[in-house]
Amino acid sequence: MAAAGGPFPLELSLDTAAATAAAEAERRRQHERAGQRRRHRRVTALYAELAAMLPNLPTTRRSASKEKIVEAAVERVRALEGVAAALEALRRAGRGEMVAVSSHATVTVTARMPAPAQAGLLRRVVEAFERRGARVLAAAMSRHGGGGGEDGGEGGVVVTITAADAAPGVVEMIRADIARIS
Repeated sequence: MAAAGGPFPLELSLDTAAATAAAEAERRRQHERAGQRRRHRRVTALYAELAAMLPNLPTTRRSASKEKIVEAAVERVRALEGVAAALEALRRAGRGEMVAVSSHATVTVTARMPAPAQAGLLRRVVEAFERRGARVLAAAMSRHGGGGGEDGGEGGVVVTITAADAAPGVVEMIRADIARIS
């Protein structure tokens, strides 16, 4: 017997609608899973590309974990920031600034001092850091310009110190201490 309002029994109409809804839901789930697989393959490829760019990532037969890749990338970025800071400090010193400071996870101070260099100059600059509690990682001194030419120019020296990161106020005190040395 047909239900009122239509040629099909009521049960058959409901069953067909439920089957259609279930099929549509399954199509959506499959489409979503396919999208997730594409994203996963893309992220995996990006991690592999990043791992290939990192010289400090140990290479083994087994690929590194995502955690190791990210740790190595952070380490590399910090190292590059330190290099950039040192280069910026050297650039500033080349422009004639007496004491230039750059900071990115480390503090790099470059100071131009007039020649002739005082005996123990590098030691006194390092002591300025130590007095303020900044741990010195590297120290270098080089001649800059002049050097006994016919014009009698004495040139100068450039002192570059890289230290563990320090608070901005401490860095300014170190800078002032170094300026007093020269």
